[in-house]
Formats: sequence, structure tokens, C-alpha cells
Amino acid sequence: MRITLKPGEKLSVLVVDDESEIRDMLVTFIEMMEIFDFIVEAQDGSEAIRKTQNQKFDLIITDLMMPQVRGIELVQTIKNQEKRQKGEETTPIIILSGNVTGDEVKKAIHFGIKYVLTKPLTAEDFIKKVNEVLIKERRAKIRVLKDESDE
Repeated sequence: MRITLKPGEKLSVLVVDDESEIRDMLVTFIEMMEIFDFIVEAQDGSEAIRKTQNQKFDLIITDLMMPQVRGIELVQTIKNQEKRQKGEETTPIIILSGNVTGDEVKKAIHFGIKYVLTKPLTAEDFIKKVNEVLIKERRAKIRVLKDESDE
């Protein structure tokens, strides 16, 4: 399966992680997908909050454990922003965690997060999860094409 954009559509993603190596890896995976027009990075939750105030993203991928503003606080802020902007679609968020059973993950799920990826992760796992989220949450902007290998 392959995803392409419908004519005239654009996709944006915000990648939030305090570790530059992780951000670089995630950006590389995203670039491999060849579907996102705008890839924006933030090194912590406070920078990500500033960026979400200036731009609406089609997808946010965030680590949970970061200095200053943690991922859970970022999720809370985004969800609160969206509640105040009644009527707009919500932004799908994928959280990255090294500990899926942790309290932070449970809190994120409480705030409506449906998508979790565990570290370490492979390009294949990452791309599969991002495709799943786009198919469920951004169907109006994308087309799903079957590969010959899918038959």
C-alpha cells in the first residue's frame, strides 16, 4: 500500500523530541514517505507549543519525556487549544515512548491520544503507523494506492 496526496492538498507534520538524533531519524523516515510538504521540528514541548500557535499541523509526533515542557503537557495544551477553536478537526498525535506502560502514556491516552509508538523503532514500523493515522484521520487529503505486492 502506498499513500499519495489528492491534487491540491498539502500535508504538514511537527516532530517533537529533545534528542536531535531521534528527530533526525524521524525526519528521515518522514522524507522516505514522500508525502509531507512541510516538516517542522521542535526540540521540546515549549517550542512545539509556540509552533502550534502559528500553524495548524496535519500530524504531530512527540516524545513524552522531555525537559521543560513534557510531551503530556504539550498534548494537554494542544487539546485545550482545539477545544477553544470549536468546530475545527482535531490534530492526530502519535506519542513516542520507551515505556508504554508508564504513567505518562496512560495520561496521554486519557487526553484522547490513540496512537503510540515504542522506542526503539524501525522505519517500517514508523511508516506503517503514520500511514494508519493518515488513513484514519486525514482521508480527505490522501489517496490510498495498492501496490502490486498487496495483491
